[in-house]
Amino acid sequence: MISNHLSMVEAMRPASDELAAKVAQYLAAGGHIEEAAPIGYKPKPIIYSNQMPPAPKPFIRRRVEAAPLPLDRDDIREQARLKLLEKMRQLSKTHTQTQAAEALSMSRQNLSKIASANGIDFKNTGRGGARGAAYKAGLEARDAKIAERIRAFLELGVTRRQCCGRLAIGNKAFERIITAHGIDYPKARRGTTSCAA
Repeated sequence: MISNHLSMVEAMRPASDELAAKVAQYLAAGGHIEEAAPIGYKPKPIIYSNQMPPAPKPFIRRRVEAAPLPLDRDDIREQARLKLLEKMRQLSKTHTQTQAAEALSMSRQNLSKIASANGIDFKNTGRGGARGAAYKAGLEARDAKIAERIRAFLELGVTRRQCCGRLAIGNKAFERIITAHGIDYPKARRGTTSCAA
C-alpha cells in the first residue's frame, strides 16, 4: 500500500541520512546508546465471546417520604374551633360567661351556644341571678302579697280570669301561687259567666 505521506518521507530523507551518519560517527568514536528497560505494561487481551452479557441488577424503587399536603380550609377551621374550645374549658373554671366572652372577644350569645353544645359549664355569678337566694326571697314576698289579694277577690266572687286580669299575672303564675299558698279557688261552672267582659 502506498503511503499518503510518501512525498513527506522523501522530503525528510536528507535529514534522516544526516542523523544516521552522526549516530554512526558517535558509535565509531566509542559512544554507547543506552536502551531503557521495558515498563512492564501489558495490554488487556481482547476476548471474543458468544456469551450473553450479565443480566442487569433489578431496579429497586426507594421510598421517598412525600411532603405533607397543605391544610384544607375545613381543617384550618376545625383546628381553630378546637383551640377555642380548649380556651373555653380553661376559662370556665375561673370565669363567668360574661367575663369569658370579654376575654375571648366574642358575644355572650355565641359563647353560650358553643358552651351548651359542648357541655361546658361556667362559674356562677356572685350575685346569684335568677337562682340566687335574694331573688327567690323577693319572689316569695311578692307571691305572698298576691296571695292576700287573691283571697280578697275570692271573697268578692271574682272569677279566675278576672282575677288574673286585675293582678296582671298569667294563668300559670296564678296556678303556682294558689298551689303554694293552699288557696282553693273554684273554676267557673257551666251556666255561669266566667268573664264580665
